[in-house]
Amino acid sequence: MMKSRKFVCWILLGLLLSFSTTSLVLGGDGTIGRWDYDGENGPSRWGEISVEYETCSTGLFQSPIHLTASNLIREEGKIETHYQETPLVINNNGYTIQVDYQPGSYAIINGQKYELKQFHFHIPSEHTLNGQKSDMELHLVHQNEAGKLAVIGVFIEEEKANATLAKIWENLSETEGIQEVKEKTINATNFIADNPTYFHYQGSLTTPPCSENVIWNVIKEPLEASSQQIEQFMNLYPMNARPIQEENDRLVELIIN
Repeated sequence: MMKSRKFVCWILLGLLLSFSTTSLVLGGDGTIGRWDYDGENGPSRWGEISVEYETCSTGLFQSPIHLTASNLIREEGKIETHYQETPLVINNNGYTIQVDYQPGSYAIINGQKYELKQFHFHIPSEHTLNGQKSDMELHLVHQNEAGKLAVIGVFIEEEKANATLAKIWENLSETEGIQEVKEKTINATNFIADNPTYFHYQGSLTTPPCSENVIWNVIKEPLEASSQQIEQFMNLYPMNARPIQEENDRLVELIIN
């Protein structure tokens, strides 16, 4: 009974943490507004949909941005992942496929500890590398005890099939909502190479409310996925990537290990 209650609690926590990708929000005038990736409520208008979203238009540290090999290089920094197996819980939230993570898994990023809360996907990639977009991008969302967010971004490019993605993909549903996949677990460790080279900068959520309390760590080396896996995601979400934002003279570091 106790285990069951804990399981329900961390699912509810995952829902709260996905507030930024909730489809319906209460605007400042009391009306309900939906943001989207195109049309009249597309990215250029996110800041007008609700007062809670104003930072999407007014913020100076927005994400995603262009990343290049000419960014400032430094050798002091590291990503260490301490992820555990977690029950496979898939949340089709109307904007992406999100996998909620059970408490206890964390990453040490440049010496700071952040707990892994969830990961989700965008198509095509939101960041660019040397002016080029990848087929997809994975975002692993972490939070520290002070409430600050750290996201590890991973490019995904078409190559051979990815076995970890296959566990998720074979249980995808077109129906929005949370699906608990019985007797299946997943480990996000498989998404991140040992001692990766990565871009590090201060940015924002890439979805409303576009909060600027995010430390970004975008890994240079891509994951592989088959053309069939990419197409399967595209059938659910043909495009869910925010356009590139202004860098505004931010410090972007390429940390080489």
